[in-house]
Amino acid sequence: MINTTSPKSYKPRGSLIVICGSMCSGKTEELIRIISRQMIVRKNNVQTFKPLIDTRVLKTNSKDPARFITSRNGSFLPCVGVNSVKDMELYVEQNDVATVAVDEAHFFDPKQLVTFVKKIVTAGKKVILVGLDLDFRGESFGAMGELLAYADNVIKLNAICTKCGKDRYCLTQRTIDGKPAHYEDPIIMVGENEYEPRCRLCHIIRTD
Repeated sequence: MINTTSPKSYKPRGSLIVICGSMCSGKTEELIRIISRQMIVRKNNVQTFKPLIDTRVLKTNSKDPARFITSRNGSFLPCVGVNSVKDMELYVEQNDVATVAVDEAHFFDPKQLVTFVKKIVTAGKKVILVGLDLDFRGESFGAMGELLAYADNVIKLNAICTKCGKDRYCLTQRTIDGKPAHYEDPIIMVGENEYEPRCRLCHIIRTD
């Protein structure tokens, strides 16, 4: 069958990839790998974003967290730090961006992020989201649950449990003064030393 679609009427197919897992599971490293390959073909049409709330500076490098996403093995990629989904939306509207990557996606407003992602995927853009699928309570984090259901492809990564040493699916364990956090403790952004990956058998949520 002859394709009679003219080049001008062709609309690229949008897609969504979600990379998820616990702390220390290699999520950012996987994003850097995928984006680095994308940039070989369309360097000026790929943009990576991250929330400015993430101010961590990893021990493996001293890159400005507002200007780079960095992995624990030392690799990094330039990014645009933003305060909100609206900032990302304005950037995409004002620039020729074909691929949009978002690191630490769980920190953005859930409703706004879902609306934004569906809008630009429908418009034909490729979207790659990275985030914790579950919070330290073991519950869906931000918009991640809905976006996992909407995704074309989900990359779910394992980690090494800091308690038993097994390589398996882990949850993020939050500790305060070396003890498991209570269920009622707020979800806040703090240093990486207060979070660690633990498998389901070793993960503890205090309710007492």
